[in-house]
This record gives sequence, structure tokens and C-alpha cells, in this order.
Amino acid sequence: MDGNGELQPKVPDTPEAGELDSVTPAGQENSMPEQETEAPTGDSVKDKWLRTAKRWLATVADAMARGLAFLAKHWRIVTLALVAVCAAIVALVVYSKVAEGKNRYESLGQTITEMKRISEFCTANYIGEVMIQDEEKKFLNRKVIVLIVRGKIRAGFDLTKMETEVVDDSTINVNLPKAQILDIITNPSDIRTFSEKGSWSHDRTTIAKNAARAKLLELVMEDNLLGTAEANGKMQLTSIFMAFGFKHVNIGFVADTTVCDTTAIVGDSVSGNATTLFSK
Repeated sequence: MDGNGELQPKVPDTPEAGELDSVTPAGQENSMPEQETEAPTGDSVKDKWLRTAKRWLATVADAMARGLAFLAKHWRIVTLALVAVCAAIVALVVYSKVAEGKNRYESLGQTITEMKRISEFCTANYIGEVMIQDEEKKFLNRKVIVLIVRGKIRAGFDLTKMETEVVDDSTINVNLPKAQILDIITNPSDIRTFSEKGSWSHDRTTIAKNAARAKLLELVMEDNLLGTAEANGKMQLTSIFMAFGFKHVNIGFVADTTVCDTTAIVGDSVSGNATTLFSK
């Protein structure tokens, strides 16, 4: 109340400087309380992984329990399904084996057909050289010619006469004719005239050349070229048939009653007066 007797409103006390920060409205706490955070310890991480593992194990166990319960309830259906799957697998394996065997025998048959179509199967070669002297006398006239002939002799088999028999999946029997001389190759460049006395016709010179071819044939027979051809042929055919999966390849040689025609190999006529000066 002032001096005039009037009431004056009461003014609240103003806080002094420095006291504003400590003033807090009544009934309210500090709006920014201090929070204390703790870093996760090793034990808390371990517990977290353990809880996760337990949940997974529980899920797996529950799934297994449900599966066992289903099997126990529907065991007949499950058994039939397993039998059907096993039967399908066995059928697939058997079919693949049968198809493989069929393709194998078809391929083998085609190969044998192609081999027989080739006819000649050369398994050994011989290269030799001979010097032949041939002479011809007519009255008082004497003609002499000396030839040096180099030739190649091929030996092998006539595969058109080959016979095969499949015993089982691992064994095959093969019958071959005896090895024979296939041909004697003497090119014009392999024949040289060493000396010549008198006039020799082309036909008479050919007869002398045939004598040289006959001598080459004699040399290879002495050198057992046919035995070498049979050994090589047996080894090569064994490798061919083993490539088709046969583990046992039995190869035999059947004696050929056909007489070897040396005329077709050497020539139509051979000089009877020819003599061999040297051979190698």
C-alpha cells in the first residue's frame, strides 16, 4: 500500500545475474538428463549368439519332429515314392548301358566293314637292292646287260578274309589269313643300267628287270618278312579292338589254301639266264 492508501501489485524479485542458469520451473525436472551408456561386453555378445543358436536349433528340431510325424502318419506313401525313385534310377542306368552297348557294337560293325573295304592291310616293308647280270647268246653273238634295281616289298593281310566273333562285352575273337606279299614296287627311277653290251629291246630289258624283282622276293622270304608282318598285324589289330573296350582280343591265323601267284608280283616272264652279282 503506498502513501495515498492504494494497493500496489506485488512485483516478483528479479534474479541477479549469474543465477538464471540455476532457475528451474516448479514441478519440472531438468529436460536434458545425463545418460550413462555402457559398451557391450564380451559376455553380452556371447549371450546374443547363444540365444540365436538356440532359436535355430529349436527351429530345426521342430522341422525334424514335423517330418518324422509326417513319415509316421504317411509311411506307405513315402515308401512307395522311394521305391518309384529307385526303380526310375535303375531303369535309367540300364537304359544308358544298353544304349552305350548298342552304339558300341554299331561303331564296331562300321569299323570292321571299313577295314574289309580297304582290303590290303600292310604291316611290314622291306627295301633292298640287287645287281643282276643277264645275257643272251645267238650264234656267235653274245649280249650282256647289268642292271642295278632298288625295290620296296610290302607284306600284310587281305582283310576281306578277316572274320570276327564277339564272345562277350570284354572278349572278341579275330581270325586272319596268313600274311602274304602284297606287291613289289620298282619305280623307273630305281632301275639303273650299269653296263650294256649289244642291243637290248624294251621287252627283253623288262624280262631282266623281272629277274631282279624275283631276287628281291627271294631275299624277303629268307629274311622272314611274313613273320614280321604277322607279329605287327597282331599288335596293331589288338590295339584297334581294345579301343572299343575289349579287354581280351584273341587273334589267330588261318592257313590260306590259295597258292600265292608270284607271277602277278614279279612279272609275266623272268629271264632264266640272269645271275645275281650282289644284293643288300
